Parts: sequence; structure tokens; C-alpha cells
Amino acid sequence: MDFMHDQLSDGLSFRLFNVLDDFNREGLTIEVDLSLPSTRVIRSLEQVIEWRGEPAAIRCDNGPEYISGTLLA
Repeated sequence: MDFMHDQLSDGLSFRLFNVLDDFNREGLTIEVDLSLPSTRVIRSLEQVIEWRGEPAAIRCDNGPEYISGTLLA
């Protein structure tokens, strides 16, 4: 899973939360919004788990997006 960000032509920033299956490179979910709070990320992950089952491992970078206590729990 990873976060990305970009900017619209008017300067407004938006964020994307992507979850990929590394085995087959399938995109499992993409959340796009101006802000992605931890509760929304958790909801998105729970939907993927409901659909695909719980993964053996989750790989992500050490970005500042993952410092949320809610997300870590």
C-alpha cells in the first residue's frame, strides 16, 4: 500500500491511497480525495480484507502517513 499526491491545474492538492497485490500486480483499491484521514484508510483496508481475505503481510514505505496511532492499532 502507498500514498501518492498530485496537484490540479488550479493548485489544489489531492491524495491517493493505493493498495496493490504484489503477486499479480492487481490494483485492489484506490481512494482519492483532498484529505485521507486514518479512519478512511482503515475502512478501505477492511473492505479489501472482506473481499479478498486477510493478507499474510502488508508492505509499505516508512512515510509520515503511517504514524497514526489509529492506523497502527
